[in-house]
Amino acid sequence: MDNPWLLFVFLSLFHIVGAAVLGNALRGLWRNLREGNLEGCRSAFLVVWGAMFGCLPFAFGISLMSQERGMRLLLLGQILVWTSAFLGVLLAQKALRKALEPFLHQETLLMLFGGVFVVVGVGVVSFMVREGELGGLLAGGFSTLIGAAVFGYGLWRLLRSTR
Repeated sequence: MDNPWLLFVFLSLFHIVGAAVLGNALRGLWRNLREGNLEGCRSAFLVVWGAMFGCLPFAFGISLMSQERGMRLLLLGQILVWTSAFLGVLLAQKALRKALEPFLHQETLLMLFGGVFVVVGVGVVSFMVREGELGGLLAGGFSTLIGAAVFGYGLWRLLRSTR
């Protein structure tokens, strides 16, 4: 990998989402067990999904650590990101919810999601222009267009809701 920082940021997205889902699912499972009402398979599914989604990128970190010298910091950073996201949601869910409340509206999330696709698409396009690969160039362009459409839809809904 040419740029370990880019890999770290990319893998961190999976760690944050997976660890947050896992922490929230375990918190809900514990609450339901204490109250005596079980939700069925939903909590178990979220625990398994969150663990897989959040922990699978560790395989890339371990693989790179064993192949390339100096990649131990990548794995250590991954562990730090996963642990902080997991413990933050598990132990301080109300405080996190209060701090992130301005970003938890549907319009803002659409804009954030679309913006990430635009940035990733533009990054892929800029790398593929140098390489001259048409398939990667088309994939990056498609990601950019989809991201711009989602971002634009979120912005349109936000502007429409503030009238």
